[in-house]
Amino acid sequence: MAKRKLKTVILDDDAGIVRLVKTILRGAFGSELELVDFTNAQEAQNWIGSNCCDLLISDIEMPGIDGQDMLVFAKQRNAWTQVVFLTGQSSWMHVTQAVENGASDFLLKPIQRAELCNIVQQHIERAARWQSALFPKPIASAGV
Repeated sequence: MAKRKLKTVILDDDAGIVRLVKTILRGAFGSELELVDFTNAQEAQNWIGSNCCDLLISDIEMPGIDGQDMLVFAKQRNAWTQVVFLTGQSSWMHVTQAVENGASDFLLKPIQRAELCNIVQQHIERAARWQSALFPKPIASAGV
């Protein structure tokens, strides 16, 4: 079975952050990821509502729908969705709430390329392990 691309949603109300994350991930992972990006949380929520999202990389604080709400929505749509928060705040209250809601990781802004790539690589490897566990390769029979 061919390895499928990890559908990754990038969401931040700052277009510069979205461009930065997208550029870093494209350069580091090329075709391993299918990247979809948004600067509007409502548009991202609409997309997630009708598509499979494997990895959501989102700002925590945004106008309208905040990152915590996006996490809950994404997890309701697909419990397997992994969520990584980007935040300019290191408030433990925000981090604790995010973890309680099912966030898998967070990054402090300004984003460090190595940290972002390391976290995404871990998610790629986790998805590959699950894919091979759930869809094992058939064993070829000798001489049949």
